[in-house]
Amino acid sequence: MSTEDQKYSIPSQQAAIRHYAAEHGFTVCRTYADPGKSGLLIKRRKGLAALLKDVVTGTTNYQAILVYDVSRWGRFQNPDESAHYDFICANAGVPVHYCAEPFSNDGSMQSSLMKAIKRTMAGEFSRELGIKVFDGLKRLVLDGYHAGANAPYGLERMLISPSGKRKGILKRGERKNLKTDRVVLVRGKRSELECVRRIFDMCANGRKNCPQIAAQLNSEHLTYRRKAWDGDMVIQILRRQQYLGLNVWARRDLRMHTTSSLRPRALWVTSKAPFKPIIDQATFDRAQRILAGHRVSYTSEVLLAKLKRVLARKGRLSSNIIDSSRAGGYSSTYMKRFGSLLKVYEQVGFKPPASRYAMSEHARCNRVLRESVLREIQELFPDDVRIVRSGKEQKEVIEVDQRVNVSVLLCGQRNRAGKDGHLPWLLRLLPRDRQNIALICTLDSKWRKLVSYHLVRPIEDSIKGSHCFYRGDPWLTSSGRKLDRLGDFCDTVRSLASMPSFSNELNGSTAPAKPEGRCRPRTQRK
Repeated sequence: MSTEDQKYSIPSQQAAIRHYAAEHGFTVCRTYADPGKSGLLIKRRKGLAALLKDVVTGTTNYQAILVYDVSRWGRFQNPDESAHYDFICANAGVPVHYCAEPFSNDGSMQSSLMKAIKRTMAGEFSRELGIKVFDGLKRLVLDGYHAGANAPYGLERMLISPSGKRKGILKRGERKNLKTDRVVLVRGKRSELECVRRIFDMCANGRKNCPQIAAQLNSEHLTYRRKAWDGDMVIQILRRQQYLGLNVWARRDLRMHTTSSLRPRALWVTSKAPFKPIIDQATFDRAQRILAGHRVSYTSEVLLAKLKRVLARKGRLSSNIIDSSRAGGYSSTYMKRFGSLLKVYEQVGFKPPASRYAMSEHARCNRVLRESVLREIQELFPDDVRIVRSGKEQKEVIEVDQRVNVSVLLCGQRNRAGKDGHLPWLLRLLPRDRQNIALICTLDSKWRKLVSYHLVRPIEDSIKGSHCFYRGDPWLTSSGRKLDRLGDFCDTVRSLASMPSFSNELNGSTAPAKPEGRCRPRTQRK
């Protein structure tokens, strides 16, 4: 399911499949679902991928696969891809039945012809819908509205009614809840505006490069939305035409889930924004010329050669050393080009400490375990929860009943025992997680297996950013509840959210200001 259309909701499909199964003498014994996922790419379809894996490996205990219709199997742009996955199942002795289609999947010429037509229609529907959505957003931008996500640094998103009345500033992560409302960009905080002007002035008049500008801002204790400045952030500021009082949209092409690519400047959608320019055109053009002079594109071989010289000079490598040495780019440049810093280290002949590999393995295991928890909860409660995220750099949170956010916190076990001889778990907190209910997942000593689940009320300022706790810790028992199974997740969240103190926060009566970065809180509903 990729839309909220009632016909394609998970329960509606399940009801139709059960009816088909009862009529044809089947018993439904297992369910695979991809809630909230587009059918364009197989790599985003974990449910379909799991089904194909089970079929190919022969671990299935069923004799047929029941699908609502051809479009739910996939809207692949190449109809042969859909046919390929269908053939894999049929070849393994597990045929696919389309329950809501007027034909039977019996291998006849009529059935094969209808399937081919339906597959092409499913892919064409997505292509045509993408064109319509693009044209609609393009018209909004040309009318002066903002069609992007988060506002650039120094600007804010203002929610306005159809009549043009201002309704308030949307915080980071918030969205409009009425389709008829519109969003426009307005000037933000005065301190951020002054910082933007200083960046352009240092580049255009002081002729400083981006790392020098970032170092200057950090030395003055100025931050980029609570983060330290770096060269990449400065480059993003200097390249944004929004500071000229313009709306700029469709700079990159990412339609149909293809690889992101920069579009020619002539195809960018540009219009006048409803606020005065922050930077004049002459200063902006001068900064672009200087920025173009500093920009150098290196091949992979040149980047590795520069890094080898840094290794010979320093004797070791790290992300901080790479960033400070500017060996053809920042550490992020090497990660994007080669995939990871460990792969770069291998190519230049540097062997990092064993702890570095352990940290990388821990991060990978955390990612896998976190995704498994999110996927299991989504499959258990397809109609009650959503997995949402406010930005690429932020982790997903679970939204229950469209009003309560739950942060998933994985806690690894430390290898140093405490005074009582037991190994403690380490909880690391980010500011945006303190106001959410927390699902604390404890891991074993090897960080490979989930041991227990605890749901606790919003932590706020009750503990520090790094907190060690033990089995049966009073902090856990007093502030939350242990889950015997994830099937109790939603009921326990609702129980915690119904407590008086937390209910007041949800209603806004005693709630402090929500921290920046909270994922998709709702604006006031009518």
